[in-house]
Amino acid sequence: MSSPIERSSKRSTTVALVLVAGAGATAFALGRCDPSQREEDVLVYRDPDACIRGGLRTENDCRSAYATALAAYPEGAPRYPSRVDCEGHHGAGHCVDGTAVAASAAGSFVPMLAGYAVGRLAEQALAPQPLYDHRPDQAGIASSGAGGGGYCTSWGGRVVTGSGGASSSARVSSAAVRPAAFGGFGATGRSFAAHGTAGHGGGG
Repeated sequence: MSSPIERSSKRSTTVALVLVAGAGATAFALGRCDPSQREEDVLVYRDPDACIRGGLRTENDCRSAYATALAAYPEGAPRYPSRVDCEGHHGAGHCVDGTAVAASAAGSFVPMLAGYAVGRLAEQALAPQPLYDHRPDQAGIASSGAGGGGYCTSWGGRVVTGSGGASSSARVSSAAVRPAAFGGFGATGRSFAAHGTAGHGGGG
């Protein structure tokens, strides 16, 4: 069986990239991504304090990026028809009634904000992205995420954290962090019918 990097080099439709730098070890497992999309250097943080401790950005940049991700969260968070469906993707205790997040999310359930991702360089012009806890896989994945299964993005990109360092750095598919890669989605929360369907963060 080929390694994640070998699969990536063959430009397969499933991207699995392992971190090569940073205090933590992280892998992005992204399903159904356009293999023609360029890659991005991304930093992942649980909160602004973790970003500041990482030392790769100024305190002002860390807090500003978090504020941007936080502002995008109410309308960008994925939405589910029931708490069971939401927790099936994000783990027990990691979802709230949509009404508490945004008026437009009334009647649905959304995952709580768990962290954020930012571009490594300003030249990338990559807007900070909110991240959500992902439920642990049945087989189990070593992770530092509060939910034990790492994180996922609003568009279904999977982020599996490893050793739990304050700073994580990776080269990942652009589809994980740019809404245009998912057909322009990103202005409002994407709806998912049920756990196990072609939806958020993969079936695991």
